[in-house]
Amino acid sequence: MPGLSVTARIGAPDPPDQAFERLASGHLLDFDCDRMVVGSAVSIRLPVGAGEPGAAGAPITLLGHIAAVKYGRSVLVVHHQPWRGRLMVRFFPDGRGTRIVLESSLDEDGLAWLAGKRGFDPPVAPRSDRHRIGLLVSKSGSAAVFAQATESLAALAVDDVNADGGIGGTPVELLVGDDASDSLMGSNAAMRLYRSGCRVIFACVTSATFNAAVSALQDTDVMVIHTVLNEGGPPNPRTVRLGERPLEQVRAGVPAVMRDTGAVRWFFVGHRYSWSYGAHWAARRVVAENGGSVVGERYVSLGSTDFSTTLDAIEASGAELILSSLVGHDEVFFERQCARQGLRSHTRTLALVLDEATQQLIGDTDADGVWAAFGYFQGFDDTHSDLETRYRSGAQGLTPPLSSLSETTYEAIIAYARAATMSAAGDSAAIRGRLIAGAGTDQEGAAPARRRILLAESRHGTLRQL
Repeated sequence: MPGLSVTARIGAPDPPDQAFERLASGHLLDFDCDRMVVGSAVSIRLPVGAGEPGAAGAPITLLGHIAAVKYGRSVLVVHHQPWRGRLMVRFFPDGRGTRIVLESSLDEDGLAWLAGKRGFDPPVAPRSDRHRIGLLVSKSGSAAVFAQATESLAALAVDDVNADGGIGGTPVELLVGDDASDSLMGSNAAMRLYRSGCRVIFACVTSATFNAAVSALQDTDVMVIHTVLNEGGPPNPRTVRLGERPLEQVRAGVPAVMRDTGAVRWFFVGHRYSWSYGAHWAARRVVAENGGSVVGERYVSLGSTDFSTTLDAIEASGAELILSSLVGHDEVFFERQCARQGLRSHTRTLALVLDEATQQLIGDTDADGVWAAFGYFQGFDDTHSDLETRYRSGAQGLTPPLSSLSETTYEAIIAYARAATMSAAGDSAAIRGRLIAGAGTDQEGAAPARRRILLAESRHGTLRQL
């Protein structure tokens, strides 16, 4: 939808060159980028609605890549979240200071997201001639870092299903809800997807949001499928948990890191909710099995940015190894601060949620030496080469990388369509059974047996297979 944009103007007391330097160093607009060069991953805050009460007045954080730089004059960002568009930041002399003008392009998705941010997001009227599915994803907030490619892959999966005849001859339609990395917002978004006629919701979100959505939908007939890595949970006839399990991740990663380093003393860092609790329980078990010990543990709130007390605790503990279950932007801040405080010189980190997009935002140097464990990494083998090629060819300009957290959502939608086509209309039990069987697991807490865990290490801006 050409011609629509969001514009904001702010003033800075410095001349344009100095204001530009402040932006590049992260002291303006929370500009977060490893290097001010074309292709670098970036996040930036757009101060739209300042002064309005509540969420409507909160700044908007855009995630994307730098597309062009004119030193001291302008920066162009191609952003992928919360909507796809372009942000131009221009610097103009204004007396002794600078007038900074930000202009972000808007399409229909952007307008819909902004309407939702301000509370104007009523359910879409249901249609009997469509098989509607919902995607609950973090388009904004801390977890948005790992969700950047998910919506694109979900749309690609729907295109593939429809090209194959839909589900029982009925075209599939995708509706998207944003949890804003907040469980209450997620439960509200899940209910809107339900009222819009979605028969299933694919949740590429934290376990906190997944659990809140399941609770909100408990009196409905909607199935909720957790597509990304998770800690598992009790059986529920309306839920399916796919993705990696932390026990399988640490079984692959913990002994390998210990063999590589000869170290045995671990410190765990995570969030105060079920994902980290489950991941750390699994890691304690595997560390003990391999003759190691856990010398310390810290839990922080989702959305944390300052890890100084945690880093001090790690230093004081004498830990040689760090297990991080932090998610999204929290993981970005933690790894950067680890590197800049010098912990990389005498510790090694295994990060359970270090996907390609998170690694890019951490930066080439600050992420060096961090290990990751997932069932898929972009470009590691030929199994997913066709999907990777179609993803890149369908995009325009710079795109976020694929990762296990987006690839599993594609696979889940394809698997659901296959199971629904093979089952009688409305037979959710049969669909759920086929999904669980197809994942190679017969219980909610078990990891999919057919998904091999791969190990990678961040080196010079790339996750390299170990």
